[in-house]
Amino acid sequence: MLAACGPTREVEPNDSYQQATALGAGRKAVGAVSTPKDRDWYRLDLEADGVLSAKIGGIRDVDFVLAIFDKERRELKRVDETTVGGDEQLLDLGVSPGVYYLVVSNKNEKSANAAQSYELVTRFESPSGKECEPNDSALAAQPMEAGGVIRGHYWPTRNLLSEDPEAGEEDWFSMEVAKPGLFLLNIDVSEVPKVDPILEVYDTNGYKLKEGDAGGVGEGESLRNFGVRGPGKFLLRLRSKYKTAGNPDASYDLMTELLTYQGRTEFEPNDQRADATPFELDSIQGAVAPAGDQDWYKVSIATDGKFLLRADLTGVPGMDLVLTLKDSLGNGLPIADNMGKEQPEVLTGWGLTKGDYHLVVCEKSGKKADSRAPYTLTKKLIAWQAGLEWEPNDSTGTAQSLKVGESVDGYFAPKGDADFYEFNVYQKGVVDLELTGVINVAPVITLFDQEYRELASSSAAKAGEPVAISRDLDRGTYAVRLRPADPAQNNVRDKYSFRVRVK
Repeated sequence: MLAACGPTREVEPNDSYQQATALGAGRKAVGAVSTPKDRDWYRLDLEADGVLSAKIGGIRDVDFVLAIFDKERRELKRVDETTVGGDEQLLDLGVSPGVYYLVVSNKNEKSANAAQSYELVTRFESPSGKECEPNDSALAAQPMEAGGVIRGHYWPTRNLLSEDPEAGEEDWFSMEVAKPGLFLLNIDVSEVPKVDPILEVYDTNGYKLKEGDAGGVGEGESLRNFGVRGPGKFLLRLRSKYKTAGNPDASYDLMTELLTYQGRTEFEPNDQRADATPFELDSIQGAVAPAGDQDWYKVSIATDGKFLLRADLTGVPGMDLVLTLKDSLGNGLPIADNMGKEQPEVLTGWGLTKGDYHLVVCEKSGKKADSRAPYTLTKKLIAWQAGLEWEPNDSTGTAQSLKVGESVDGYFAPKGDADFYEFNVYQKGVVDLELTGVINVAPVITLFDQEYRELASSSAAKAGEPVAISRDLDRGTYAVRLRPADPAQNNVRDKYSFRVRVK
């Protein structure tokens, strides 16, 4: 009885599959490397689906190689991570009812320790919630359910069965969304010591849709608000950034969450104009991840008329965000980059008419990312009326018309902004140009004739003070340029008022 409960002892000869020593799943075997070229085969007859793992060691001068074959003797996995005297571990092999073979071999041609025994320990577990190797390619991707958790290992570090001798270990998973509609998928990979993970999403044609590589060694990875159009199928690829880094002793948890899309968050991938997230509500949340991420949002105006857009972007810890408005073709209009690191950005007073526009959020350096630190982008469309600035008016070609006796309210924003206005004088007289003060801005008024020759210029003494020009003008058309004395000065909060009067 005691012998029956002990380890299985190798029965030589067992140098081929026909002579393989029978080994129960979850049992231990003891054997010896009788010659440097000795190969020991063990046969496992499995009666249920499961996950098989094995570990071998115990001889000082042997360089073990551990491999597993199916009943057709097709090699499924091979492990050779250590050198002479080291243990080898084969982890997370997905198996079905049937015959498998574990094969023990030695690479050290000088080994001479036939009297010392090795110990081969196997473990058999339920496949529920566990990685099932081999899943080293898109073709062999392991199915997983959205909203579930898979536990696996970054092990081994090399794929010894690949045609590429430098190929690293990869874990592929496939996910299918059967329901029709739009969904958001959140993906999290837990941290594992010694490993810097990379998480990627591919479509079924092998096109990479998104990559997460924001964390470092010993940190996890996350992808937030990845857009899924159901019914559909896609692939997840998980790997260690450094091919020699792995960890057989600490597992990762790959967790997913599938949510119905309601228009409150970005719909990744939205890294280009063609994939822009529709921005239909008053505000939307997103995250800059991975590094270099650009988030595009489409603002559509379906009715005739003239509108002014205001867009507010909150700050994010550790990042300097930039907000850009683009037209329907993706051409850049204004860029809001007024503030610095962790500060909000505001775009004000830009004129829009019927059509599509895009707001684009990115991190200025292109090197920072954090999927756990969301930003909020808010938009407001106001019907334009006389007396309000209409951007773009930053050149003579886009000068905004203004009647003598009227006033206009506008902003000195973003940085480097200059506002041009054009007016007609129908009777010779003294014309007063009056500009109110704005906090943080020392404004300059410059008057031009219809040939855009400078006639007069005046600057405020200091920031926040008003400025004015009074001059005799003949009948004709004139232009005025308003700008801060320092191009870096701006104010997105307070409006200026500019008035043209004739005495």
